[in-house]
Parts: sequence; structure tokens; C-alpha cells
Amino acid sequence: MKKLAFLIIAVALGVSAFGQRTIVDTLKGAENVQFSTMYGADEIQVKCTQLGGTSDGTLILRASTDGTTWTPISETNQLINYFPNDTLTITNGATWYIKVGDIKRSQIFGAGTTGDTTEITITWAK
Repeated sequence: MKKLAFLIIAVALGVSAFGQRTIVDTLKGAENVQFSTMYGADEIQVKCTQLGGTSDGTLILRASTDGTTWTPISETNQLINYFPNDTLTITNGATWYIKVGDIKRSQIFGAGTTGDTTEITITWAK
């Protein structure tokens, strides 16, 4: 019985360690937001939902090797495949798909504009 309980706990921890993760945050006005760091993400999806005012601004994917210095990255370095492009212009319903290559730490950086209130949902998987 103890072995079965241990096996169930080990499987549950393994699934949670490599499963899908989601961050939901709101970009309000002319602010800059660094959303939570994604460690070892293979695929990232970002969805924008307008909550009020106008939905505009940009989202940029950044990468880091040390966790403190963040650099915007682009498709030209051939480590990433973006759809629709290197940055996402925020509009209501805009969705961004990113296939990440050998980047260990990635982060979405949001830059809003005055009157912008947008919910940003970031989902990623290992």
C-alpha cells in the first residue's frame, strides 16, 4: 500500500512539473509589465482580451541566460518561430503563438499605452 501511495504521488508531481502553466495579468494604461519568467518553455501562447478603453500597445518576447539581464529576441536568430511575427500589437482577441528553441528562460514584456486595459493570458508547456 505504501508503494502504491508513493507511486501515485511521484506520478502527480511529474505531471505537474511538466504540464501546462498559465499566467493571467492585466496591462493597464501606459505601463510596462514583465510577466512571470517561463523556464524551459517549448511552446507559448499569448491571448489579449480588451477589458475597457482601447486595447493597444505591444508585447515582446525576451530571453535571459542569467535571469537578470533580459534581451528582446527575434525570429532572425533562428531559435524561435513566431506567429504572426516578432512582436504582438495588442488588440482585442489578438493571439500569438511562439515555438521556442534552445532558450532556457523566456519572458513576455508588455508596453501599454494611455487608455489601454487589456487582460493578457500566457500559457506555456514544456
